[in-house]
Amino acid sequence: GDEESIRRGVLTGLDTFDSCYPTRLGRHGTLLTQDGLMRIKRGQHATAYGVKVDEGCNCRTCQMYDRAYLHHLYRSDNALAVSLGTEHNLRYMADMMARIRNDIMEGRI
Repeated sequence: GDEESIRRGVLTGLDTFDSCYPTRLGRHGTLLTQDGLMRIKRGQHATAYGVKVDEGCNCRTCQMYDRAYLHHLYRSDNALAVSLGTEHNLRYMADMMARIRNDIMEGRI
């Protein structure tokens, strides 16, 4: 599920999730970020040279590629785009779950 659904589920005691959400988004050019969904195919990213997808992310995609390059890959239907976008989204979700686990352990949830 999406981030909001997972957070609501955790509050009700759910602790196991299975979702195609991050991979589906990655296939279609939508990237998960701390600031919300990023539609990388939009023109505003075409000249975003040197700008990471998500400054807080340490995934390989964010460390090695900027928004302009990812925009180019998606717009040209390059298969690498799907791999990089999916890799980023899966890392985002894994990091989000780690933050939720930490919040549980610290008694914030």
